[in-house]
Amino acid sequence: MNLDKLAYPETITIAGVEYKGKRDMGKGQVRIPYTEAPDVGIGDVITQMSGKREVLLKVIDCSFLEGGSLNVGTRHPHLLTLNVENETAQPHLTQRSTSTFNIGSVSGDNIQVGNNNALGVNINIQELAARIAESGDEDAKSKLKEFLNNSTVASVIGAGVTGLLGLLQNA
Repeated sequence: MNLDKLAYPETITIAGVEYKGKRDMGKGQVRIPYTEAPDVGIGDVITQMSGKREVLLKVIDCSFLEGGSLNVGTRHPHLLTLNVENETAQPHLTQRSTSTFNIGSVSGDNIQVGNNNALGVNINIQELAARIAESGDEDAKSKLKEFLNNSTVASVIGAGVTGLLGLLQNA
């Protein structure tokens, strides 16, 4: 019985040469015992046979360890460990959008950071009238007066409308 088949059950192809290896999907690693070092490096795409289909694995890091197999489960003395990403699965994975915000110094009353957030601002009508009156913006004053003179607005606000209009007249 060939020990490689039990300890290293997967067939891995590197640069056209087949090797027996073991893939640990949880760690994203492939371990391949070897006698002569395979021709592989970062960025290479290797192939693992999965049934009758091929799985493409992109090498993102590699480590050649002489004597690393300790001849356990194999006749090859050395061990190659590859950190890999499954290229075959990439088009089928749900893409997650991430954003990075680098914020140095922020100050203020109403600040929003992030995606799909809502910023709620509460201001009472008296504060609004006072701030517009202080601003000196004649267009804003005119629009607020027009708003306050509306019969529906006046009925909702009530007697306070007269005081608000007074704020705008005195400014």
